[in-house]
Amino acid sequence: MNMEIIGVPSNWGTELKQKHITVLERNHRLVVLFPGRNYPCEMPALYYAGNTAIQYQYDLLILEYGYQAARSHLDLQDLPRVIDECSESIQRIVDRYDEVVFISKSLGTVVAGEVHCKLQRPIRHLFLTPLIETIPFINRSCGIVIYGSNDPFFKPEDAGRIDLSGDIRRIEIPNADHAFETGDVQENIAILQRLAKTYGEFLSWN
Repeated sequence: MNMEIIGVPSNWGTELKQKHITVLERNHRLVVLFPGRNYPCEMPALYYAGNTAIQYQYDLLILEYGYQAARSHLDLQDLPRVIDECSESIQRIVDRYDEVVFISKSLGTVVAGEVHCKLQRPIRHLFLTPLIETIPFINRSCGIVIYGSNDPFFKPEDAGRIDLSGDIRRIEIPNADHAFETGDVQENIAILQRLAKTYGEFLSWN
């Protein structure tokens, strides 16, 4: 297993240092992690998604946004810049791969949807705690949506707008909030176990 750093200039006055982990020589499968607005890829739901990807022998690209690298905050009017920088980061390596999977969290689900449109190639998605704005991307994607029943940013009635007649599955985690937590440590651990199992099943699909 090797790691290279992909340097990408950022509009936030810094250089993005995206981590690209390769597990096999000439691997044809890639997972890309899209963090949330304030939920970096080191946080549990994405950390274990990345670990699962490596376990199932996918190469891994761990994204960081420009404002995160600059230790700044995001003004939503700058979201197109985030999307462009993620697209550039992925385009540096994506042509090496036949199979690409995007795993995204919260605001990252919108970024992942927009980047998919730019790349114009088949991509499977794991949308974690999406936003309402993600629904149009979900409805034209292949993959799984996972959300908590107590998520204030994506309520059960929002999940009802997902078109299940296509190639998308919907999984509701009872009592979980936007961070996949319930306030009970044991329940939180059980949720992570359920997520990890779902990640493995999804990544083993042919």
